[in-house]
Amino acid sequence: MVLPPSPPSPPSPPSPRRRPLSLTLACGFSFLGQLQGFAFSFGPDYRNALGARWLPGFLLGSSLLSILFLVALWWRMRRWALWGFLAVAAAQNVAWVHVGWWQPTMLVMSVLVGGAAAWSWDRLR
Repeated sequence: MVLPPSPPSPPSPPSPRRRPLSLTLACGFSFLGQLQGFAFSFGPDYRNALGARWLPGFLLGSSLLSILFLVALWWRMRRWALWGFLAVAAAQNVAWVHVGWWQPTMLVMSVLVGGAAAWSWDRLR
């Protein structure tokens, strides 16, 4: 006895793109770090930093730009936002090297964001 074929099942709806927890945490921690950099750009220590009068303005602009890229990376999950954030982080590190205040721990946030984005690369558009 042969059973009749079953009717085809309706296609399942596409699963929504979920944000990875690792990317959410990395962007959150980095956002707080950039917010701190934004606040520090108004402090007297950076205004008188080794004669680098351009440093407070650079910190202000680069931290705002980093915050913009982090929001785009977390909210819209765009690859261009990752590349933009990493470019601004590299520029910030070059500025700290130029001033003479660079430390290896300044790479932690950009490595965390880059690693979390690499882990979930297939989810980024």
